[in-house]
Amino acid sequence: MMWLYLIFFIIFVTVTTAQSALTALNLLRENKSNFDLVISNVHMPDMDGFKLLELVGLEMDLPVISKLCNFSILCY
Repeated sequence: MMWLYLIFFIIFVTVTTAQSALTALNLLRENKSNFDLVISNVHMPDMDGFKLLELVGLEMDLPVISKLCNFSILCY
């Protein structure tokens, strides 16, 4: 169990959140080198998650994890 604590202290992770896909896309475009991974919901009001996946893949070549769920209480 001690190794989990060591990994936590060795690996420093910074999380950036955005309230919309367009905001996230602008953040990614402005700071391409600061991001290693994108985690996104598929259902968003301003842009379909698949469109965001396409744009991130074409412009930034970053890995994307998409969450497909309508109810946040069911998505962990």
